[in-house]
Amino acid sequence: MRLSTIWLLLMLTGSMLLSSVPAQAQTKNREEHRLDISLSDINRPSTVMAQRVLSKAYEQLGIKVNFIATPAVRAISMWNAGRLDAISAKVIDTGLSDSIKVDIPIVYEEAVVFATKKNINVDGFASLKPYVVGYVNGIPYLEDRLKNVPQKETAPGLESLFRKLDAGRTDVAIDSRFSFCLVRKLGLNRIHILEPSLEKRLGYHFLHARHQQIASALEPVLRNMEKDGSIKKIQEEVMQEFMEQCTGLTDAKNKKAAG
Repeated sequence: MRLSTIWLLLMLTGSMLLSSVPAQAQTKNREEHRLDISLSDINRPSTVMAQRVLSKAYEQLGIKVNFIATPAVRAISMWNAGRLDAISAKVIDTGLSDSIKVDIPIVYEEAVVFATKKNINVDGFASLKPYVVGYVNGIPYLEDRLKNVPQKETAPGLESLFRKLDAGRTDVAIDSRFSFCLVRKLGLNRIHILEPSLEKRLGYHFLHARHQQIASALEPVLRNMEKDGSIKKIQEEVMQEFMEQCTGLTDAKNKKAAG
């Protein structure tokens, strides 16, 4: 038998074997690839909460995940370009096309007002209209809530946000209550939190619409984690670590100042 004939027979046999693999198995193999999930590049408790909750949930499903730390604006750009499989957590539902929301909250954010003055009364976002309001650029939630505030000053990051406030370039600054840790670290002792908080928002995980099967499998896993207290436990552990870190930073700074 000619060599060319043998090769032809091998190719035909391989094609027949491939076609005999059930469609369900082929779909399963495609679903087993690693998921690229965007994660906020801002180091805050909610970011850590999302990563730990999702790592545990996807591990139960046997799905490997790759967290990509990126600014919110870039994450949306990557999403629209088809370069992401999921967003770790969002506190607003809008602005994400072709997405599936997994309807179990995994994180929370509490927006508060930071100020150097104490004579500012806080009663929701509308009460901030008379002031120059600072916030970190590219956070969709704050951009949405502050859309009716006429005087705004954005900052590229949290340190810049608080230094602008301390320098008097803004009247107030809006961010998560969690961010007060950085205020302490920077030694900006004039800055304090005005009570009450503006709003407490819950954050949800979003998958791309092409992962409907994964979303359907993930939801009961997260629901069980919610029921058995796993999500709450992770959140409490993260907050405990956060508070210990803040205390440690403050103690270290005080010791250094004391010589």
